[in-house]
Amino acid sequence: MISANDVMQAISEIHQYSILLIELKNSTTVLIRHASNGTMSYFKVIGSLTPSERHALARTVTKEDQPSVLRHLTIEELIDEVNGQTAKHIWLEAKGGARKEHGFVSIAELKAFLRTNPHG
Repeated sequence: MISANDVMQAISEIHQYSILLIELKNSTTVLIRHASNGTMSYFKVIGSLTPSERHALARTVTKEDQPSVLRHLTIEELIDEVNGQTAKHIWLEAKGGARKEHGFVSIAELKAFLRTNPHG
């Protein structure tokens, strides 16, 4: 189960230019974006995503125009959305020089990766 503390810790460790997507067992996907200017944005995906849609979303969410499948969330809404839920899939899209995608099966695995790989 995901706790509010898990979310806050992951947010604090996500490297600049990265996007974190968490697909929950209830078929909701949340997206956390760390923009180049240092700001964090939080979204809920409306509907389910295929792997190709997920890749396209990760590429387009960095642009100023947000895709229509996204609903902007406050940090409080994000925490409410994931608190007590179980993650089905977790993806970290690192956007630095070269695009890298990392997959995780649990929040604990994501947190361990972020601690040992601070630049994604």
